[in-house]
Amino acid sequence: MMMKRIGAWMLLALLTLVGEWSGRCYGCLEEERIGLLEIQSLIHPYGFYLRDWVDDNSNCCEWYGIECDNTTRRVIQLSLPYARDFRLGDWVLNASLFLPLKELQSLDLVYTGLVGCMENEGFEVLSSKLRELDLSANRFNNDKSILSCFNGNLSTLKSLDLSFTELTAGSEGSFNGLKVLSSRLKKLENLHLNGNQYNDSIFPSLTGFSSLKSLDLSRNKLTGSGFEIISSHLGKLENLDLSYNIFIDNILSHLHGLSSLKSLNLSGNMLLGSTTVNGLRMLEFLQSLPISLKTLSLKDTNLSQGTFFNSSTLKELHLDNTSLPINFLQNIGALPALKVLSVAKCDLHGTLPTQGK
Repeated sequence: MMMKRIGAWMLLALLTLVGEWSGRCYGCLEEERIGLLEIQSLIHPYGFYLRDWVDDNSNCCEWYGIECDNTTRRVIQLSLPYARDFRLGDWVLNASLFLPLKELQSLDLVYTGLVGCMENEGFEVLSSKLRELDLSANRFNNDKSILSCFNGNLSTLKSLDLSFTELTAGSEGSFNGLKVLSSRLKKLENLHLNGNQYNDSIFPSLTGFSSLKSLDLSRNKLTGSGFEIISSHLGKLENLDLSYNIFIDNILSHLHGLSSLKSLNLSGNMLLGSTTVNGLRMLEFLQSLPISLKTLSLKDTNLSQGTFFNSSTLKELHLDNTSLPINFLQNIGALPALKVLSVAKCDLHGTLPTQGK
């Protein structure tokens, strides 16, 4: 009798497992397919952009912008850039819309008209597995709009993109918002703030992001005043993009403090090389690059006569569209690890020294 009961239970378990896996092999889970169709109906009710998100196509793992886990068949990545119908106007998001996606790891809502989130319905309600969040090209233009989407702890988030979101300075700016965010995003490693309207007042608000490995502040209005606070608080920083701001040579004396830095982009700034700030010349900076630095970009800048690069670790050097002293070519030997040198469209100036007969 006991053997019959055990056999019946084993058969029931097997049938249940087969039924579950047959559903997964066919496509994504039903609850997630239904949830995705609801998302589609709200962000693009006319169905043009997400035309393959239809009820008669049950395998939502094959839909545009969807990536599923190969084993569980659950949605792990949802990419909806430009997917929301612009005729719907501003979007105040109810993030619970994504709750059926219980193992979501990456969410892309680029250029969807997002301006904030409903009260207590921010991204913190999502899966604890969320690692990447791209909100770029939306309109988070003040503290309230940012924090409405980050009401609680999102300690699992590793990457946040707020580039080109109209963030700016002033009393209605987002400096305090970033400071609050740093207390809620304890494990954030990648932060993109490029293409906004930040000035130097932003630097103190970034010091709480102590886990950052990559920071993009390119295409803002930064001059470098007060930047030294970054060097003293972001000791884990490996990649720093400061390109196309209005930095001058006063930034140089603070960069060597970033001892973990591997990639540095200073392209498009006013690094004239001939300027002396507190006794430090461009030449001296280039001779004291962080020993960990592997990639340096100085595109669209102006290097002075006498500029000398000296680094035993630098592997990539990008000097495209640069006013470059011709004597630089004599100093390549000081870069023994160099594998990539880019000097496209360079303007060489100066004269080579003549050899005595």
